[in-house]
Amino acid sequence: MTSEPGPPLVPPDIATALHAALNAAADEIFEAVPRELPVYAEVLATELGGLVKAAIKTMLAGFLLVACGKPDTRRAVDPVAVEEAAFRLGQYEAQVGRPIDSLNASFRLGARIAWRHWSATAQAHGMSTVDIAAFAELNFYYIDTLADAAVSGHADELASAGRQRQRAREYLAEKLLGGDDMTELLAAARLADWRPPESMVAIVLPRAETHIAVPALDARTLQAGAELLPGPARPDMAVLLVPVGAGAARAALLERVGGLRAAVGPEQPWLDVRYSAALAARAWEHQGRESWPADTESELAALVVHADPLTRARHRADTLAPFDHLRADTRARYEETLRAWLLHQGRREDVARYLVLHPQTVRYRMDRIREILGDRLTDPERVLDLIIALA
Repeated sequence: MTSEPGPPLVPPDIATALHAALNAAADEIFEAVPRELPVYAEVLATELGGLVKAAIKTMLAGFLLVACGKPDTRRAVDPVAVEEAAFRLGQYEAQVGRPIDSLNASFRLGARIAWRHWSATAQAHGMSTVDIAAFAELNFYYIDTLADAAVSGHADELASAGRQRQRAREYLAEKLLGGDDMTELLAAARLADWRPPESMVAIVLPRAETHIAVPALDARTLQAGAELLPGPARPDMAVLLVPVGAGAARAALLERVGGLRAAVGPEQPWLDVRYSAALAARAWEHQGRESWPADTESELAALVVHADPLTRARHRADTLAPFDHLRADTRARYEETLRAWLLHQGRREDVARYLVLHPQTVRYRMDRIREILGDRLTDPERVLDLIIALA
């Protein structure tokens, strides 16, 4: 892109209209980025927002230079300056500890918004379908070029101070998950140039999906491997430690990771976020999940029941031993019926609707179950055992 632009694709009359639409496109991008990518909301609200908006205009003007040529000297843009703007944005992302995924997501968002303005203007001025298709290809090629420049800037910064900062934050995440004492954690936070929040929430998810989640989260989010958590080895999993402020809506956080195979732990003081991560890991591993993300706050009962798998298996085997003599299919039907009967407090009609059975079938099965279990169904302690075993 730094070479001299070739013959312009867009005729002069349409080029003038496109340049006139530039400010509106830049304004919409500037408004959409913090809304769609909350990770940028705070920085764009500061004085840096003006510099970012200027960079957006520079990059949009650079594209119009490539596509349209120079309409006049007042609007001329140095192609080198365009790449430098993207390069500097990549450097800044590394300086604040964000991966390049967030910036790439903003580029993709900006490209879509800009294209809506460019294509609407081109169509309104009679540009042919063939030329609009070529125009679109040039637009997205241009964004790829900017993304490459940003990646270079990000890598350049990480090669020096940025890399040290990222490593320091990874080190901090490891110490948080390791349960180190407050003195060591505060020292690690200072080393990482990381301001501790009031509280944090841990999110456990596959490593392969972190690049989707991170752009939607707070810029101070820390990341570590899930192998640091107690329990089974999790080499393919990662933990995100997300700062949350006072009154932060949990529903909003769950929405930001919506669609991902993620488990969200409870909010904890930042020094105790290890507990949030451990509970999220257990929720992620819980079998039979039908929807994601998993919210530990709505699954506490299941997490308690499944907290100790070996002891639970032993308790279940002992409690349901009276059914051992039955055939496997008969036993499964009786256990299913008994579970529904306990959940619905013995209301036969409700049990029948729940299991889609005739009430007489429910009655027959429960009569047989009573014969097998005897007085266990009248002993509150044994009933509690049955509820836990069948949970």
